[in-house]
Amino acid sequence: KYEMPGFAVGVIKNGEVIFMESYGNKNNDVSGKVDENTLFGIASCSKAFTSAAISILVEQGKLSWKDKVVDHYPGFKLFDPYITAELTIEDLLSHRSGFETFDGDLIWYGNDRTTEEVVARMQYRENPFGLREKFGYSNLMFITAGEVIKHTSGLSWPEFIDKYIFDAIDMPTSNATNDGFENNADAAWPHIDGQAMEFINYDNIGAAGAINSSISEMMQWAFLMLNKGKIGDSIIFSERNYYKMVTQHTMLNAGRAETIGGTHFAGYGLGWFLKDYKGKKIIYHGGGLPGFHSKVVVIPEDSLAYVILANQLSGLVPAIDRKIMELHLNPTDTTNWAELYLESEKKQKQRLEEKWVKLESERIKDTKMSIADSSYCGIYEDKMYGKAEISLDEGELKIVLLPTAKLFTSNMEHWHYNTFKIEFTDPFLPPGFVIFDIDVKGELSGFSMDMDAPDFHFNKLDFKRVEN
Repeated sequence: KYEMPGFAVGVIKNGEVIFMESYGNKNNDVSGKVDENTLFGIASCSKAFTSAAISILVEQGKLSWKDKVVDHYPGFKLFDPYITAELTIEDLLSHRSGFETFDGDLIWYGNDRTTEEVVARMQYRENPFGLREKFGYSNLMFITAGEVIKHTSGLSWPEFIDKYIFDAIDMPTSNATNDGFENNADAAWPHIDGQAMEFINYDNIGAAGAINSSISEMMQWAFLMLNKGKIGDSIIFSERNYYKMVTQHTMLNAGRAETIGGTHFAGYGLGWFLKDYKGKKIIYHGGGLPGFHSKVVVIPEDSLAYVILANQLSGLVPAIDRKIMELHLNPTDTTNWAELYLESEKKQKQRLEEKWVKLESERIKDTKMSIADSSYCGIYEDKMYGKAEISLDEGELKIVLLPTAKLFTSNMEHWHYNTFKIEFTDPFLPPGFVIFDIDVKGELSGFSMDMDAPDFHFNKLDFKRVEN
């Protein structure tokens, strides 16, 4: 019913792998079944590896959790000078930098900027909140953590993860770079709605989400977490730092908690989400990028850990997550989680369809553009994101956001007045609008965007005209 291309599930209980199965296809267009060695992008489940890497540097005496970021990365700069000066390593890893969730992710997505270039552009995004004022999930802060690792250790983030984690706990085929991933015979291909999509290189998200791994090797990672930093006779990070990472640093809303057995607290540690359920502490993280979906859950008091990897974003991943958790912590539960999440997925798609029906009904018919087609053409720039070009292509207006030209290109359909509908070539994004700013003299100064893409803040982009 979910039309999932492929996924894999592994479960550890009482020190043993009790379940490890793989399903479906690496690529729906090419023969090849998913198996225990198939590599998936684990996306944001990479963040816990980055926190573990910082733990290792703490134990090597090269930094401490309370150190200021600028002391290890002198070029680091944010819009707010106070936050720039006071932000600590701990702040980087606990999402309390003053940014909103997903702020600035358009800097890295779908382009070839280096991690250094991504971090350098962060200074142009204003921090809407104060330091440690509230939770704001930030990929940019974890990308910065990767740069801190490089400046402190002399190794790039992928090199450090290879040496101190993958090699140390027997994860030989896992990697922290997407270089060559699409040509790897063991790689799962990303999909949207069951269709294989073109591979996107995520190297510049680095420490926030660039790891690729298999279900068999992620079991090693799960063992490491269950054993509080030990694997066999090797200590990768100390028990003290294990607890540092899985202790709440930033509060999250846990709901009202009147239900017996429900969640009473929720928070974020360092690279891990945290909550309670049925009297037990749940340590977990999910990961999602276009075409990949993952979940890692560790429940030490039940000697339980499990991993789910998939090559399509889907409600099936949280459904499997919930089913495994209930099997172990609430075995009398008879809820059909697969059906519930499928229904939620259908409703989400339906809401988007209804939104466009409503927008069409509100569209003001028979309006004209304020200026001639050619007058919209030119180069525009948003300081944080970069440049965009609007041109006439065979008589039609066309927009290209230049840093991400391969994905962010669209013809412009006149909607009404100086608003145009666009549909970028990126299959992950819904349609949206470009709205031009034209003053009382009829002069065009720039444009803004409106797109219902919760992972990316197109509405915060402010393009100003820089060339006619």
